Amino acid sequence: MDAAYIGYLVGFSGFLLAFSWASYAHVRLTRIERATRDLDWQQVSEIGLDVQKLKKSSQKWQNNENAQVKVSQKELLEQAMLERAMQQQQHKPLKVVEY
Repeated sequence: MDAAYIGYLVGFSGFLLAFSWASYAHVRLTRIERATRDLDWQQVSEIGLDVQKLKKSSQKWQNNENAQVKVSQKELLEQAMLERAMQQQQHKPLKVVEY
């Protein structure tokens, strides 16, 4: 086998591969076009807007919940520190200061 024959064979294989990929892409685009032919694009855009609104309200709700958790954690920490300080005061004997 000479190099020219191998070159032609590789070139033809590349052409077949490119042609098969182009055919596959054409079939997929045709299927998508058929599936979306009777679609009401106004309703699709309205649904998209509704989804954006729901997403925004969900983010606000999640932010509010995170803020509440943060505040409650801070309150719990403050309460624990206060209780610890009170316990330490109860266990320490009072010092008598003489003048």
